Amino acid sequence: MRKQWVTAVVMVALALAMTVPAWAGCKVQAVLTGNHAGTGTAEKKMLAATLKSAAVNKFEVDVSGAGAGVIYVVMVSTDTASPFHFTPVGAFLTDSLGVGEFDLKNSAITCSIQRVKVVSFSGAANTVSGNFNNPLNDDPPEVQNEIQLEVQNEVQNVIENEIQLEPQPNNIAPNP
Repeated sequence: MRKQWVTAVVMVALALAMTVPAWAGCKVQAVLTGNHAGTGTAEKKMLAATLKSAAVNKFEVDVSGAGAGVIYVVMVSTDTASPFHFTPVGAFLTDSLGVGEFDLKNSAITCSIQRVKVVSFSGAANTVSGNFNNPLNDDPPEVQNEIQLEVQNEVQNVIENEIQLEPQPNNIAPNP
């Protein structure tokens, strides 16, 4: 029975270790900058489904200092070079502080997006842009390795605790 219990604990821990770094396709942020007022970030991410959470597929844009009450169009490109291959994917309105955000969920092109432009709908010079070739803070391999190491250590601790809690055989001969 003890062997089955330890095996079950190890299997569950192994499943958790395999799902911790669950970014299946991408998770990248890019800085958005421009010649005029306004800055921001764009993030694309696809999260594989785990035992605890559903899959996530979304693209987000956040801007600040972009002018109060301005409508912006979000345009994306899957091409890394051509200035003409941008497709509008949505729009947003900034608040009184010039802050705005845009979310695109469950798009088939999320991980293929290479460049982003956020353009003022009125045609004014307010434009911020960025690309995912120079990510802002993608999780480096060292972080992923550290997470896996922590999970492995936790699994080892659980196994050792279970073995210590298991009753030890008593070598005293029974009294007839």
